[in-house]
Amino acid sequence: MTRIIPRELIKHLEWTPGQTPPAQPIANPIPIVNPVQTSPFSIDDIMNGKTFYDGSMPKALRQAIEYAGSSGIVANMPEFVAAKAKAEKSHAFWQNWYTVLTEENIGIDKKGSFYTRGEPVLVVMHGGGILTPDRIQQAYDEGLISNSAKYRNEEFDALLEGRLLDGTSFPLYRLEDIKDGRSNLPHQFGVVLPYKTAQDTKSGYHQKKPFLENPLVLARTAGSHDYLEAFYEKAKASDGDLGNYHPFSGRDATIPQGRVLFVDSAGGGLFGGSGLGSGGRFVGVAPEAPGARKK
Repeated sequence: MTRIIPRELIKHLEWTPGQTPPAQPIANPIPIVNPVQTSPFSIDDIMNGKTFYDGSMPKALRQAIEYAGSSGIVANMPEFVAAKAKAEKSHAFWQNWYTVLTEENIGIDKKGSFYTRGEPVLVVMHGGGILTPDRIQQAYDEGLISNSAKYRNEEFDALLEGRLLDGTSFPLYRLEDIKDGRSNLPHQFGVVLPYKTAQDTKSGYHQKKPFLENPLVLARTAGSHDYLEAFYEKAKASDGDLGNYHPFSGRDATIPQGRVLFVDSAGGGLFGGSGLGSGGRFVGVAPEAPGARKK
């Protein structure tokens, strides 16, 4: 249905010939959101995916990527949370912790592309970002900073432009764009929020309402908000607590850096406190997954 805006609300924008055109307000540029291609895999496909564990995170991720191939995926946080919400408590997803293909990257928004110019932001990158197996290994070789990979400035700057240095592009959304839920998000996309917003969230256990309304939880689970309450109900501890942990207190965002996320077996919930140097347990989904749509 076409929505008609009442003239009273926009008449101040009208311009009469002979008048000096009104000055345009100066504002931060609005990022262009690339066309979205949704994942060809269903929640059931994720539940039937294959688990790849190794004491070395880059090895586990490499195995999952090789299994998935160019047409498959490695499950990200929103996909995994939705799958856990649907899975029975006897499912393997509820028996152990898992690593997801979602990373959290911090750095400075030099151009003010999303919020205030020169201020730090957090980019929650779903479905693959800077931290490929080779890049994680490189971070090991160069030395982790507080258990995170230290990025080059050009890596983080490109991320804020919706691209990786290998030429891959993806859509980016502000936190406000996905707060109220957004369906049909692709497998690979990013959510940007002010770093202070993430820092100010409690790292630890939450009761239901604070958990479901937590800005960092919403950024981490964007695209699976329809399943978030069901996930909470299944994952919560007996006292109603569910974890959402992060390592941002006191961390210097002027040094661009990042690490991947984990999901605990139950009450630990969403975990960003584990270092990049730990082992990995990823879920790969191959094109031949039951129910996968043919391209």
